[in-house]
Amino acid sequence: MKANTAIGFMLSGASLWLLHKQQVKSVTRLCQGTRAKGKRNNSLFTFVFYLLPYFVILIGLLTVIQYGFDFNVGIDQFFFKEDANAVNTYAPGRMAPSTAVSFILLGFAALLLTKRVYYPAQSFSLIAFLVAFLGLLGYLYDITSFYGIGSYTGMALHTSVAFILLSFSILFACPDRGLIAIATSELAGGIMIRRLSAAVIGIPPILCWLILLGKRSHLYESDVGMALFCVLNIVFLATVIWWNARTLGAVDYQALHDLLTGLPNRILFNERLLISLANARSNREKLAVMFLDLDRFKKINDTLGHEVGDRLLKAVALRLTDCIRDTDILARWGGDEFTLLLPKISSAECSAETAQRILDALKPPFLLGNDYLHITSSIGIALYPDDGEDAETLIKNADAALYSAKAKGRNNYQFYTRNINEEASELLFLENRLHHAWERGEFRVYYQPKVNINTGKITGMEALVRWQSPELGFVAPVKFIPIAEENGLIVPIGEWVLRTACRQNKAWLDAGLPPMRIAVNLSARQLQQPDLVEMVAQVLAETKLESGFLELEITETTAMQNLDLTREILKKLNTMGVRIAIDDFGTGYSSLNYLKKFPIQTIKIDRSFVRDMTVDLYDVAIAKAVIALGQSLNMSVVAEGVETLEQLECLRQLGCEEMQGYLFSEPLPDKDAIAFLRKFGSLSMLA
Repeated sequence: MKANTAIGFMLSGASLWLLHKQQVKSVTRLCQGTRAKGKRNNSLFTFVFYLLPYFVILIGLLTVIQYGFDFNVGIDQFFFKEDANAVNTYAPGRMAPSTAVSFILLGFAALLLTKRVYYPAQSFSLIAFLVAFLGLLGYLYDITSFYGIGSYTGMALHTSVAFILLSFSILFACPDRGLIAIATSELAGGIMIRRLSAAVIGIPPILCWLILLGKRSHLYESDVGMALFCVLNIVFLATVIWWNARTLGAVDYQALHDLLTGLPNRILFNERLLISLANARSNREKLAVMFLDLDRFKKINDTLGHEVGDRLLKAVALRLTDCIRDTDILARWGGDEFTLLLPKISSAECSAETAQRILDALKPPFLLGNDYLHITSSIGIALYPDDGEDAETLIKNADAALYSAKAKGRNNYQFYTRNINEEASELLFLENRLHHAWERGEFRVYYQPKVNINTGKITGMEALVRWQSPELGFVAPVKFIPIAEENGLIVPIGEWVLRTACRQNKAWLDAGLPPMRIAVNLSARQLQQPDLVEMVAQVLAETKLESGFLELEITETTAMQNLDLTREILKKLNTMGVRIAIDDFGTGYSSLNYLKKFPIQTIKIDRSFVRDMTVDLYDVAIAKAVIALGQSLNMSVVAEGVETLEQLECLRQLGCEEMQGYLFSEPLPDKDAIAFLRKFGSLSMLA
């Protein structure tokens, strides 16, 4: 090794050492949050740190100039003298041109690292590595052209090894930046780079060995030998390429798709969204981003197990795929959340139609083994460019619209509006207040009568929970009930309402008021509780109320979430003597199958059909069909939300006997309810 070559290595090594020291100091300063003391020492350190790579570049550059212009600047023997008759020496003391080029490359690489320019720095070190690697191969297989340039001095063997080590040192000086960060990642690109690197290092020695072997055997002197050598190389390279393409294709698919449903995952969805946004900007088009969530999916997972939940997710994915165009992108975002990209839409109505198709497609039950499962969905929609012009904003706003859909009762879709964020803040505030309200006993039970319009007598009372906050006043049930359902507070609240209502009905009976049933609503979460039947029995025993005076109401959607579990629970309750009513009939699935299988005694017509029945013939037809169905099945039919005499008369003509609504009475607190019952308990309200 020449003296100036050794000096170049020493300077390069010192530069790398100082780079490492600088990195350690930066990390220490970051962790301590303070600047290191001693500005003068730091200034000297920084000066030396940046100066050393320039010396390395200078040594290599001057040597290349000497070779190129055949001009001696005296650097060859500046520090050490070398005998002019040294063996294999073109010029005494002068390093090989390949060595000089390597120093220039590594000097620039070290300099760029000090500037935190990682990609070019690592590229230069890779080139220097290849130059040194060729020199090493030249010595291994006696190929002079590999380690020498023309008639000039060749790179020494130990110099080649030193350059290889130095190149790797610079290459991996910042392993979390630049090309090395990509090469060490587990993405397909990183795997490919690692495999190609192994090929680059491993194939040349093999080829060199084959060439030497062929020359010694005089194989390449015949056309057959040359053809055989070429074919072997082509087959080998083709095999390597095919194997990489096959395995990397699988890796890419797994990295960009959900393994359970086979749908694109959020990474691929974000990539497609960015492309679609670029196209929409250039073509001035609209697009929609939809966020979709399966309502109460967690209950199915917790009740029936993750295997059933996974099968349901796959079945849902298939139905969703049938609802979209070929150009739309459906992705599984995670858990029970899906995202949908609708590019090139003409108006917001296009996304609304797609959302409605999805809601309709999920209505039929899913048959999974022996279980019939019903699932609904809430959907949030954000439009480009109205609701955001970048991917992050659109996804965030679609997610906000999704939570607005959940807050409005689930099983619907909502478009993003500017006041949704205000609604989200209100919901968060209410959720925090709700816990305090339960702890401080701010809930009240109100009672609304049911009336038989043929006799005018009160046939029952429905218990309704109300929240009376000292700060907020009366909070509407439509606001706090969904929150309580979501966070689980509905379970203790529901049990408290049941116990309070049963105790109140027992008090009315003991006071000599006419006997009647008290109706209490059961939430979906309550119906999933394993001890529900035991809890109802315990409440009846504690309050000493006979089971025949209790009626439990469940909605269609609640009943259909798990048919087998619902049927089992309702049969046990009915065996105890508790009556069962289906609330809001007609707004959910309206399945005749469950009416036949469930022990139901009462059907309640939803108020949405009663409200407009005096002006909407379709509502009249639906109410007529429900009344006829209930009568044919020997069930009681109760119409909710009756507020006018016209509605009463219309329902009377359709054959409905029992009604409930503000026409008769608003929900009353317990004291007012007692007074109301004493006034009308034995008299006709319609007299």
